[in-house]
Amino acid sequence: MSFRIRLALVGLIVMVMFILHNSFWLWEFDARIPLLFGFMPFAFSFYVGYTVLAVLAMRLIVNLAWPDPPADVIKLISDKEPSEL
Repeated sequence: MSFRIRLALVGLIVMVMFILHNSFWLWEFDARIPLLFGFMPFAFSFYVGYTVLAVLAMRLIVNLAWPDPPADVIKLISDKEPSEL
């Protein structure tokens, strides 16, 4: 995957997470659904899910944005036997 595509994906992920973080729609839902499962406020359950999504998004961002190692390092690693590493 090219660098431009990876950069665009990282930007898209950040934009989606920013939009989800500004949860202006929760005010209406929180008033209509006071408790979820009988004990958890709806807004709190949203942020629990948002936190899990943020962890997954950060993992994906690191995988996409982490630079590839230089070619000489890849050649050095691939030339060695597994026992030498």
